[in-house]
Amino acid sequence: MCMMCIFCLCACVSLISQSQQKCIAIFALLCCFAVLVALIFSSVNVWGDDEDGITEENCSRNCRIVLVENIPDDLLLPMNGRLHLPLSVGFHTLLDQAKHSVEVVSPVWDLNSWDMETWPNMAKQGQLLFQRLLSLKSRGVKLKIASSLTNSAELRTLADRDAEVRFVNMTVLTRGGLHSSFWIVDRKHIYIGSGDMDWRSLSKRKELGVMVFNCSCLALDLHRVFSFYWQLQDRDYIPSIWSKRVTALYGKDNALELQLNDTQAAAYVSTSPELFCPKDRTRDVDAIHHVIQSAKTFIFISVTDYLPLANISILKNNILI
Repeated sequence: MCMMCIFCLCACVSLISQSQQKCIAIFALLCCFAVLVALIFSSVNVWGDDEDGITEENCSRNCRIVLVENIPDDLLLPMNGRLHLPLSVGFHTLLDQAKHSVEVVSPVWDLNSWDMETWPNMAKQGQLLFQRLLSLKSRGVKLKIASSLTNSAELRTLADRDAEVRFVNMTVLTRGGLHSSFWIVDRKHIYIGSGDMDWRSLSKRKELGVMVFNCSCLALDLHRVFSFYWQLQDRDYIPSIWSKRVTALYGKDNALELQLNDTQAAAYVSTSPELFCPKDRTRDVDAIHHVIQSAKTFIFISVTDYLPLANISILKNNILI
């Protein structure tokens, strides 16, 4: 048997030496075929159990939208000013709705301030929200978190309670920071706003956001943004080829047509920077331009920081434009 093996091995070596160029060509074709298969499977939109049976065809477009805000106790507003749903109440409402999954992106995690001598009452909202997040495991609700923090005690505590936490190294990827703040609950309900997972956002800071309920079409698109962050774990570069499951479903040129509080509307999700915009995803700056250009009566702007950039050129007569 051993002599036969040796004979076969010698025959194979002889055959390879006689047709070396043909073998190289076949090997190259096999490599190309493997790469092609990988590209095909990375771009195919495969729906699995993790999508909870939600597809682009059966998702809901009859949605309810609610403005949520936090107004600090020491901020005086006119009596005729309309108060919206408190941000903390909105978060608890989302957690009440959760049956399967809660996905959170936040650049800050400081719900438990252990130095509460100055603001003991105001910090309670953050502690209560953190305890609700810890209790998701007992209800069979999966918690996923994407953040840029590596040394957060709260994220470690949540991870010890079976939360899945992934780190997005924004410094390496963009030389910037993570500013996104949003929730996705059961791929049906969403929150997007300025409030972070910080007790100050629930008590001391002026925050504003929107919550959209029973809107799986829009939630599915926002989930693809979350999936983009999720796949950046342990990466120090932005891949040039992405799975189709992170590409945008809607954009400024093909917005989602839906009902918001029984009113016909259109919506889409934009992101920034441009490196974080897979195929068909609208950039934030383009979305802002689109909103401004579409305005017919007025434009109201409320921002934390205002640092517009302008192209400046020097003409021959030294006039700056």
